[in-house]
Amino acid sequence: MIPLYQARLLLPEALTADQLAGFETVFSELLDAEAISHLRIGPGGADGDWLIEAIFTYAPDAAVIDALLLPVFEAEALAPVPIGVEALAERDWLAENRAAFPPRRIGRFWIYGGHVDTPPPAASWPLLVEAAQAFGSGTHPTTEGCLRAFEAIQRRHPRRCWQALDMGCGSAILALGALRACPASRFVVADNDILAVRTAAENARINGIAPDAMQAVLSTGYGNRTVRRGAPYDLIFANILAGPLCRMAGDQLAALAPGGWLILSGILNQQATMVARRYAAHGGRYIDRLRIGEWTTLVMTRGGGPRLGRPSGLWHPDRHRFQSSDEQASI
Repeated sequence: MIPLYQARLLLPEALTADQLAGFETVFSELLDAEAISHLRIGPGGADGDWLIEAIFTYAPDAAVIDALLLPVFEAEALAPVPIGVEALAERDWLAENRAAFPPRRIGRFWIYGGHVDTPPPAASWPLLVEAAQAFGSGTHPTTEGCLRAFEAIQRRHPRRCWQALDMGCGSAILALGALRACPASRFVVADNDILAVRTAAENARINGIAPDAMQAVLSTGYGNRTVRRGAPYDLIFANILAGPLCRMAGDQLAALAPGGWLILSGILNQQATMVARRYAAHGGRYIDRLRIGEWTTLVMTRGGGPRLGRPSGLWHPDRHRFQSSDEQASI
């Protein structure tokens, strides 16, 4: 059984959800935590200080975590609070994780783990992604935003085949989803983490994706020759973080075909305008945005591409705040 470790961070009750997201991003994006949660620890849970808990399959260095969290504390004008790390008692965490990972419906995408024996709904696009993966299992709002943005584009401007790139692919769930919708497409999926590249290749295999339909490569940005040779791309996914997205804006637009689609995520709502302006400065055209909770997905094109209208039944009337699957289910 894999040993697990828990990091706990106590934060002031006055913090907003957007501010909490900045701290959580350190655990999810920089430290590859297996699971993250936050909750109030005041009476009844309605108020009181915030507690962020992160689960790891390795023993994280508290000093390293403190150093990574320091810029977030400084940005929020807060005195740093030391992190607490402890080993967890042995339990069958994988079985519990599977129980907490039922099939997830995102538009026509149906994401499920290997423990699920329920057949996929009719006319759905099934994606097999194991619950234990640290690189994206479809539950994060940024992944959902990218999948819904792609479905909206495909619905209004249908194509049989995309020449496409998934930059910072993680589990490659975005590329796999697009290939489910358009099997004739060709994808390059790239990540700077070799474990992510291996995970992407394995996910392609278990989902029955033809070897020539998706090529997984190790690349820092557009440094890999295969990534550069695949351009120009009709479609680029980049679900990373706002900082790296801004730094590679020029390379992304240069690799995008005129009129091609660019789907950007990993962006906190308050960062969306900054990212859109950076891409506009390199020739990108802002089309629209999807908001799910604290996270924004941007849809852009290069040059005079078609405008993506508001998808009927998908956009929330409150300034394009997108409804999550849970919110839609409650309506």
